[in-house]
Amino acid sequence: MTADVSGWDAERYAEAFSFVPEGGRNLVAWLDPQPGERVLDLGCGTGALTAAIAGLGAEVEGVDRDEAMLAVARRAQPGLSFRRADAQTLTVDGLLDAVFSNAAMHWMPDQDAVIARVAAALRPGGRFVVEMGGRRNIAAIIAALQAALAAAGLPRAQQPYPWVFPSPAEQCARLEAQGFEVRRLAYFDRPTPLEGGEQGMRDWLQMFVPAMLSVAPQGRAADVVAAVERTTRPALFRDGQWVADYVRLRFLAVRV
Repeated sequence: MTADVSGWDAERYAEAFSFVPEGGRNLVAWLDPQPGERVLDLGCGTGALTAAIAGLGAEVEGVDRDEAMLAVARRAQPGLSFRRADAQTLTVDGLLDAVFSNAAMHWMPDQDAVIARVAAALRPGGRFVVEMGGRRNIAAIIAALQAALAAAGLPRAQQPYPWVFPSPAEQCARLEAQGFEVRRLAYFDRPTPLEGGEQGMRDWLQMFVPAMLSVAPQGRAADVVAAVERTTRPALFRDGQWVADYVRLRFLAVRV
């Protein structure tokens, strides 16, 4: 079951989850934006990487589905352009040189629609540069969360699942079906330290999986969180810090 993701705590995200844009900073090098190029930052969040792209001379617009994220982005980068848009129905004025997306595309359930809208927005030869969660991303956390919800009385068939974590082969096939050539791809483990010490996993769950915690039987959400902490602690808690089992998929594809 998919889940609609909206209503981010954007202020808290900007304050305590800066590892998300920081992890994507070297993805900007894959983009290699040139002065004057028209670039769209898809799922821009709080706009940190939108600003990094603009700093290299590109004409960049950030789009996101969440108004709270956009409000933070506009305050932090008042000289840049941001607008609300759903990537699955994206439209742009004129053709773009590149579309960039960091840690956002795995929240978009209709991957084929997203890729089709990006293809329609790009000029021939335009670049689509993405980092997203790949197959096995947060596998230990998901397994513990699903088991905890089932133990609390919510069968797995009734649990929402808000992500798409494709394998490299799956995503390459989608891209090629929409007229892209994949020129560069990386698929790698990236164990990611979480801020907050003992509280780190709890904070991560509350930020990134509220759709799943919200469906816990009444009064059982705290029990679910505690069960996830207990189950994942042997593998994911190291030297006083939680480390999430991230697996990332990056690609640079060109519209032909």
